[in-house]
Amino acid sequence: MLSDYINNLSNEANKTLSNNIKYQAIVDTQNNHFQLIIIGWENDDFTYAVLIHLDINAETGNIWIQQNNTEIEIDAELKKIASIPKKHFVLSFRPDYVREHSEYAIA
Repeated sequence: MLSDYINNLSNEANKTLSNNIKYQAIVDTQNNHFQLIIIGWENDDFTYAVLIHLDINAETGNIWIQQNNTEIEIDAELKKIASIPKKHFVLSFRPDYVREHSEYAIA
């Protein structure tokens, strides 16, 4: 499901860009890593950035949001698409002591 999600984001974004800048889905289903990156040239400037990075913890099944440099509310979108509640997301960019006071998973 995350593979499809990341691939769909990439495909939708590429419809609006020039041929010099591309969104790429990087999907590693063997190790449960999923990234959406932007890469390419804009005039004389090279662009490369990780926009979204998600991992699935094999032991807990929780989705770790490692990076989200977009305005997309990943947890809300995946709740709509696949009924995944907030308690199955870990905001890894927040420290444990902050996570424990949220609706999200701690680990």
